[in-house]
This record gives sequence, C-alpha cells and structure tokens, in this order.
Amino acid sequence: MKNNYEDGKDLNDKHILIESGGGVGDLIMFTPALRRLKELYPKCILTFLTIDKTVDVINRIPYIDKVICIKRGRFMGRYRVVPELLKQDYFVFTEWQPQLLFCAWILHLPNRFSVPRLGNPLTKTLHKYITDIVSKNVGFAAETNARLISKALDIHLDGDMTHCDVSIPNKVEQKEVDFLLQNIGIHENDDFIALSPFTSAEGRDWPLSEAQKLVQMIQEKYHLPVVLIGNKDKDVSKVSEYSLLKKTSIIQLIEVIRRSRCLISPDSGPIHIAGALNVPCVALFSRDLPSRWAPKYNCYPIYLHYECSPCESETFNNCPYQLKCIRNITAGMVMEKLSIIFSNSI
Repeated sequence: MKNNYEDGKDLNDKHILIESGGGVGDLIMFTPALRRLKELYPKCILTFLTIDKTVDVINRIPYIDKVICIKRGRFMGRYRVVPELLKQDYFVFTEWQPQLLFCAWILHLPNRFSVPRLGNPLTKTLHKYITDIVSKNVGFAAETNARLISKALDIHLDGDMTHCDVSIPNKVEQKEVDFLLQNIGIHENDDFIALSPFTSAEGRDWPLSEAQKLVQMIQEKYHLPVVLIGNKDKDVSKVSEYSLLKKTSIIQLIEVIRRSRCLISPDSGPIHIAGALNVPCVALFSRDLPSRWAPKYNCYPIYLHYECSPCESETFNNCPYQLKCIRNITAGMVMEKLSIIFSNSI
C-alpha cells in the first residue's frame, strides 16, 4: 500500500480544520475519514467545526483534537470562530460557507478549500474547487467524504470507510437515562425496541397510523415495549405508552439507542447512531438511496424503488406523488425485517 509520505506530504504538526454544518448523520459519516487521517498523521492537530445542535455527536471522539461550534441565531455567530481560523494551516469546508471563506480570503490564509456552489459569482474568488459531484454521487457517503478530504489535502485516505464512530455517554449520563426509562416503566435489563417515526424534515416522517399498527404487531409477536424517541412534540398516546419524545438530549438519545434491542427509524440521525453503535436497525428510506446513506452493518433498509426516487430536496418538498416513497412503507414490511433481526440474534 502506498504511503502518503512517499509523495513528500507530511501533515504532522499541521493544524487542519474540517467543517460540516449538516445533521447528525452527516457528521457521523465523516468519522471514518477523520480516523484514518489521524492514523496516517498522528501528530496533526485536527479540529472539527460544526453547529451547536449536533456538536455532542462527535465531541468525545478521541482522534478529533478539538470540536468548535457555530451558534446559529447568535449575532455574528459564524464570525466568532475567526480566531480559530487564524490557527489553521488547512481549511476544508464541506459545505458552502461564504462568510467564513470570505474571512479566510481577506486574511490571506492559505489552503482554503470548499465544495463549490456552481453559478455563484464568489466561487472562483473565494476557494479552489474540490469537486462538483458530491451531491450527485450515489456512492457511500463516508467514502465520498474521504475522497473530498483527500483531494483537498492532496493525500490518499485509504482503508476501511464503513465503520463510523459517535460520542459515548459517561456514567452520569447513563444514570440519567436509567431515570428517564424508569419514569416510563422500562426497568434495568428490560429489553425494548426504539422507534423514531419523526425526522427534521416533516416529509420524511413515517405515518403515525403505520407506527401504531407496528407497535401492536410487535407486542403481539415479541411481547416487547416500544419506546418512542425523537425531538418532535406530538401526541403519540395512541401509538405507544412508552414515550421519550422531547425528553432526551442528543447524548441521552445515544444511550437509549445503545440499550435498545433494535431501532426503527426513517433515514435520519438515529440510524447513523445505531450504525456507529452496531445496534440493529430497520431504516425507512424515501428520497435518498440506501447505498449512499444506510449503515453498512446490521442495517436492514426498506426502499420502495419508485421511478421518481431518489429525488432532490426541492422536488421532495413539493412532491407531486403525495410522498408515496415513505407513506407506502407498511408496518408489515417492517415486521419482515424485524423477523430477520430476531432470527439472527437467536
């Protein structure tokens, strides 16, 4: 295997900042590339820049030296990280961040890289091109991220990109989850299934009517409680008596998923947490491809392969087909996947 040092490229002792302001899953999909970068250059100083609502997902991963966050909604939130920019030797913005790129440019900071926003007049001024196919690439997202970072830093991040990582709750947080579960009737060593029917994008939410059917089927066949998790405050009293909706922080959510027998969720942050923890999950895919976003291990995706799938955000948000890609996934389909999971665990 070719070593990066053969090309004279040595990033040891270099300060490298990598940015992603995406959701939970987006951050987790960066961890294989970051881990390999640190393995190749153990003395590099690796900083990850993200937004405040997702920072806890990766801020305890040992190979990331520092995590800093942009506080959205705060006055001049992005510009408050400029002092951190001054410390860096390399800047890799994996999303379009014109304010930070402008700061890096005006300060004459070297080695600025970003995913281009085609057609934007600032593109050629503010950064070099990395790639213009990131959003169109149907390959596994973690592998795409590795290629993106490799091209930016002029190195080759080889090796396994299928195992992701996530922050692990400490003992205090585990005790907090003990209390949360006990409050809804789940006691220590009780088996349960976690169900997250909601996502950050309402169009990807799984219908509660199907969720209700699924809970009944699970209780009849497996006699297990189904704990509802997520960050939306909705009336789910007819779905399950066990609900932690809007009751957990991200780090507590990680612990709940870690303890679950398996997870059922649309394509969103929880399935990536489950993937990083090697917890079995049934992932309900709608607008995106499982080949790009589904965890590579212990994940059982459901994808209906309609002629209009996959689709872009604008199409999905104004779907002419009544979001049939997610609404036509039935409780029976999920039960078929659960039967595989439970048969494998015997």
